[in-house]
Amino acid sequence: MSCPICRYETGDGKYCKKCGARLIIEDSPVFAAMKEQAAASEVYSVARRGGSINREIPHVRQGEAALPVYTPPDISFPTAGRQHAEEEEGPNPYWTSIKLYGQLYGDHFLKGLRHPFSAAAVTDNSQFLNAIVSMLLYIVFLPLALYAALHHELQGLPEGAFVDLVLKPIVWIAIFLFLLNVFTFAAVKLSFNPAAKLKEVMARFGTLLPLYLVLYAISLLFLFLNGDISKVIILLAFISTVMTVPLCVMTGYKRRVAGGLDPLYAILLVYVAVMLVIVLLGSSMIEYISIL
Repeated sequence: MSCPICRYETGDGKYCKKCGARLIIEDSPVFAAMKEQAAASEVYSVARRGGSINREIPHVRQGEAALPVYTPPDISFPTAGRQHAEEEEGPNPYWTSIKLYGQLYGDHFLKGLRHPFSAAAVTDNSQFLNAIVSMLLYIVFLPLALYAALHHELQGLPEGAFVDLVLKPIVWIAIFLFLLNVFTFAAVKLSFNPAAKLKEVMARFGTLLPLYLVLYAISLLFLFLNGDISKVIILLAFISTVMTVPLCVMTGYKRRVAGGLDPLYAILLVYVAVMLVIVLLGSSMIEYISIL
């Protein structure tokens, strides 16, 4: 019997006396199965090439049995698919982007909270998206804080109060906040920097809002102590947003207009414009402010 590894002619036995490889006995079931598999494999390869089944038999030395070619069994489709999925499985790019942006906005929020004025003074267009997020949070937090305060004070609110006190005010609060940005932008161009851009002014405006977002959150904590204090904090945060944020944005610019409008008149024009907007938006906004 010939060893399939080293071709050493050995006697009977299961292992080669020279290299120790396991011998394949011709009359064994393993040998028969391998021989059938090799034949089927060669027939398939010839059929794919468009040839006939007849083929040359490789040269075999005299007295030596031709050994079949062993091919490993195919992996089942479910197993292969699972292995392919495991190889390609990795972090979700969308979830990774969300976490990355969350970290960036967290840094922006903390900078605006620790040093609002100095952070706003160096903010440029690159922080515009972070500013928009802060504005959206402000638009949502203000009516939610007021709704929670009234709900706690009155021990409940009538049906439909959530729509009247939260959902509907969100629309005019968004309009009001945008117009406040536009008025601030006009004051900056008239009094400080004619080359200023609206996008940059809005970025600086949003950088100053984290403090007021924290105040709205604090008002919710005071509901467990005193509801009146909670309403005072909400009113203080809203009035401070209107009175101080435009002023801080304006003074954050270095004045480059030699004969421009005096900053005092510029900020007064902003306040007058804000009062006109409140009147034009109608009695609903005035009633809402009176609740505060």
